[in-house]
Amino acid sequence: MNTKNFQHNISFVIPTLNNTDGLKDLLMDLSKIYSGMHVVIVNNRKSSLHDSVDIAAYKLQIVVLDQGRNTGFAKACNDGAKTSRELWDSQYLIFLNDDIRFTTEWLSDCIDSLKNKKWFATTPVLKKPDGTVENMGYKVLPQGKIELKFQAIGSMLQGIDGLTAAALVINSRDFFLMKGFDERFFAYLEDVDLFLRAKKNGKKFGTTTDAFVIHQGQGTSSSMKVMKAWLDVKNWYLLIYKHWKREDYLKHGVDIATERLRNISGLLKSFF
Repeated sequence: MNTKNFQHNISFVIPTLNNTDGLKDLLMDLSKIYSGMHVVIVNNRKSSLHDSVDIAAYKLQIVVLDQGRNTGFAKACNDGAKTSRELWDSQYLIFLNDDIRFTTEWLSDCIDSLKNKKWFATTPVLKKPDGTVENMGYKVLPQGKIELKFQAIGSMLQGIDGLTAAALVINSRDFFLMKGFDERFFAYLEDVDLFLRAKKNGKKFGTTTDAFVIHQGQGTSSSMKVMKAWLDVKNWYLLIYKHWKREDYLKHGVDIATERLRNISGLLKSFF
């Protein structure tokens, strides 16, 4: 599929906080491969994005939302998606971390997966800068822990519980029907929550194994050590509260408590 055929049916949504160099690199990749397409940048820093990034330098239709503060990844994505709907009413939303890079066209394969497999969401394979696979989805373990998957398992539907939102291609209608990301998560695990809700509602999804992007990783969280550790603690409690059933607590209670103590230990260590 030629990307020109769906140029007006998609919008890129890019939340950003402090990774200015990564954002510039990503915009350059988009400008080269997806020239002219719609992009919403949601700026979570206090200062205007225009103070540090020359938006006019890129061959894209860019709209900047200056939030004036760090509203979190979940709210930034939701606000960007709402802006996209108001301006363009795009059929597909592509959420991108500002530490994603690519040198080849990958989106058309993802759109084909959504159409042909009747998925509501997909991601390309996420690779590390050295070319190894970072993940192709993940399982949510009963003790409250994520197990990343590195190989395709059949259609992927039986092998994974969710997809990483670092490069997420999703049907916008479904995204809004599900009320987007739960903003109580602020950042981290909001994608896990979204896909657990999707599975409960019978939604299908998977990884498009013919496409890949590079995930540089830790573009923002490396500068937020204590906050990330706190969010790991808080968000796991929230996720378990929302999705675990009584029988899960009875069967895995000790393992759940042990894993939460590990989260708390990580929080304490982050102060030193």
